[in-house]
Amino acid sequence: MMKKLPMFFISLLLFTCSSNSQNSLSIDNLSVQATYEHISVHVNIVGDDNLNSIMSVRYRTTGTNNYLPAAPTMRAHPLLTVDGSPLNMNFHAGSILFLNPNTLYDVEISITDPEGGNTIVEETVVTNSFLTPSIAGNTRYVVPGNGGGSGTNSDPFLGIQDAVDTALPGDVIEVAAGIYDPFVITNNGATGNPITIRSTALHQAIIDGDDTTAGIVTIGSFSDSTKYIIVDGFLIRNGRRGIDAQNTQFVSVVNNKVIDVDYGFVNRRENGWEHDQYVHNNEFVGGTSWPQSGIPAERGIDIRGNRNVISYNSISDFADGVSTDGPPYKTSYALDIHHNDINRIVDDLIEIDGVISNARVYSNRCLNGRAGISLAPVFGGPAYVFRNIIINNENSALKMNRSPSGLFIVNNSMAKSVNGLSSPSGWQNTILKNNALLSTRYCFEEFALVSESIDDWDYNAYYTTRAGTGGEPWYKWDGVRYDDLSDLQNNTLIESDGISITPGDFTSLAVPVDYNNEVLSLDIDCTPIANSDLIDSGLSIENINDHDVTDGMPDIGAVERDADPVVYGHDFSTICNRILPSTMVWEGGLSTAWFRPKNWIPCGIPNEHTAVEIPAGKSHYPVVNTNVKVGNVFILEGGTLHKLNQSAVFEIKD
Repeated sequence: MMKKLPMFFISLLLFTCSSNSQNSLSIDNLSVQATYEHISVHVNIVGDDNLNSIMSVRYRTTGTNNYLPAAPTMRAHPLLTVDGSPLNMNFHAGSILFLNPNTLYDVEISITDPEGGNTIVEETVVTNSFLTPSIAGNTRYVVPGNGGGSGTNSDPFLGIQDAVDTALPGDVIEVAAGIYDPFVITNNGATGNPITIRSTALHQAIIDGDDTTAGIVTIGSFSDSTKYIIVDGFLIRNGRRGIDAQNTQFVSVVNNKVIDVDYGFVNRRENGWEHDQYVHNNEFVGGTSWPQSGIPAERGIDIRGNRNVISYNSISDFADGVSTDGPPYKTSYALDIHHNDINRIVDDLIEIDGVISNARVYSNRCLNGRAGISLAPVFGGPAYVFRNIIINNENSALKMNRSPSGLFIVNNSMAKSVNGLSSPSGWQNTILKNNALLSTRYCFEEFALVSESIDDWDYNAYYTTRAGTGGEPWYKWDGVRYDDLSDLQNNTLIESDGISITPGDFTSLAVPVDYNNEVLSLDIDCTPIANSDLIDSGLSIENINDHDVTDGMPDIGAVERDADPVVYGHDFSTICNRILPSTMVWEGGLSTAWFRPKNWIPCGIPNEHTAVEIPAGKSHYPVVNTNVKVGNVFILEGGTLHKLNQSAVFEIKD
């Protein structure tokens, strides 16, 4: 009989009834953590030594009836050897993908074990809200200078430091055009009332580091945490660290241009305090030349902690693009890296080394780097890596070194010279499906595979310039060479549904022949051509397909032929949540999410001073099940507004 537990919230301690057998399962600890668009489930367990328990996750928007399946989950256990040592962790984990911000969801977590301990846990979880400037705080004004002023419009602060030293929760610090010295903020904002520091005219307020070896913009200090800070719209230049976010939580870094630095954004104290950091719509340009033989230290975004989101940034000319690789390992969960445009990186374009579970790396364009996406190592997983374009790597498109475990790699497009994939030691528990992989030597050369590992490689598409003969084989799997795809299919347990392709299956894609020659983004379009064998040849995967696949039959590769065009990197032409007008109009081009800025014209989220107009003829109409405050709302004939949760308050101020 299944035991049904009452609803709890995050990080609860649960125990279930079980038999005395060491194979029976009990729950030690359950953690459910949300970012803006995803929910992470991580369940530490006791027992189940024979590894036959299963966890499944379902979800629904609170106020609706039907549950939907979450993404596939992964199991980690103490006997796994990762990075040369026993994992000593016992858990199930998985993610719910593509949700709406600031929305309530019912989550059902079901664990079954034939030996006992079957459990169903139900929770209600709200996804995160975007940090937005307060409408209740004071506006403080800043012009260039070296101290003085009171912060009023007629008597502005002279320089930024005095303004941030006296800032209170809710304050909006408007910085006029001009050149400013570096500054340090250690004051805290508050929930719903962050401290906002923004360039009034985009990129016209310039923070010049003058070759400082410290931070140009420093948030926080060595010994204490700082939270609820927005840094918006500056040009930050000339120093070692563009934005040095020490020991910070609930920090939003948006719309900035950071140039001539060694590190674009870094949270570097590594003491486990860092979480809920949002780095979005920035341009980071370093000074590290590509390619080179060494591995320098510079990084575009150097991030630690949990529930951090790195999205829609353009990053170029660093040693690493986006990196989580730093001590302490085995502390990070629930990480989102998506829609970034990363180019000319000496080492790893993206590396999520050291994470435990529920890292989500998707829809990034990664060009010209030693390794595409590094997973070296992942401590149990899942690490979901999907719909990335990875072109022109010196070593491997995916770096699966140091025996990572728990990799879910689907629907990526990868093309490079020499070997497509190659790892020096055996990875474990790896799902590889629906990927397109093109090379000039082995499509993959993988060896030292781990016994009893769950490795499911199928439905992938391959091309190499090799002849597919005994002298020029396409594959090397666990030390054995295979001439071509049919040879691999006939003599291994992988790729029974794999296909062969050519570069001509894509709208515009050439296989790089020399890593030292830069591949330009303008020359790449990974959309399958009409009638390509890539179309509808992938395996349908629950939840991961939801965003792009409309016919239930995914194409192979990163780009679905009939999906909306993918946007990579920053866009300074559309800036959200800055100066909101008295009336905003529902556009609904993206989704039904009220709290998604790009569903509104102009881009932003309405507040209690904003009148809202919902016209007819939209592809989506707003749905809310959390509290909303607006100045007024006008639903025009043919328009609709859905309120799913009767306990949620829709407050109209006028």
